[in-house]
Amino acid sequence: MIKFLAVAILSLFIFTSCENKTESEQQHVSKYYDDGRARPVVAVGTIIDSTSYDLPWSISEELTHLVQKQLSTNQSIFLASTDEIDEFLTNTDNPFDVNVSWMKDRFEPNEFLVFLELINHTELKKDNITNLDMSVRIRIVDVRSKKPRVILQECLKDNYYIAKGAIKEDYQNTVWGSNEYENSRMGLAHKQLAKDISDRISDYIALSKSR
Repeated sequence: MIKFLAVAILSLFIFTSCENKTESEQQHVSKYYDDGRARPVVAVGTIIDSTSYDLPWSISEELTHLVQKQLSTNQSIFLASTDEIDEFLTNTDNPFDVNVSWMKDRFEPNEFLVFLELINHTELKKDNITNLDMSVRIRIVDVRSKKPRVILQECLKDNYYIAKGAIKEDYQNTVWGSNEYENSRMGLAHKQLAKDISDRISDYIALSKSR
């Protein structure tokens, strides 16, 4: 019990440090280009974890941090804090509902809202081979006009092939935020998933902004 509590505290400390680092990485990106043109303001909510995959830390927090970190390198957008969405969502709100009209005034001054849900995180084992199947539901809502509209809604599926061994190492000791975890099979798989998600977000916002 004491060991688990220590790991949980360490994970919380690492997440807080990582979150602050991501925000500082984005601070140098202004809302405006040098010529006065405005960058699109994008807010990404904390990823909803609808799986039952058990780890000593929150997969939601890990993947949210990784997606934010990837998007923070995009010089074509102004990335808002996750609080821009999280603080204004209630327990009765369904960001994946057909009706998105309620989003218009709730999240100002953001222009694009991104909602993510992890719906699958499963190990598929056969002999000495393990695949990690992950699926994330993505929804991007454009709230620039009077009537919000969904510009992307899809389920991104990624399958990560592992040549040998099992994905589930000793994650009581190899925790998220450590160098060992970054180079672990799951750490690398999550990093690639976050990149795929970020690429989809960036592509669709750039496409919508150009219209």
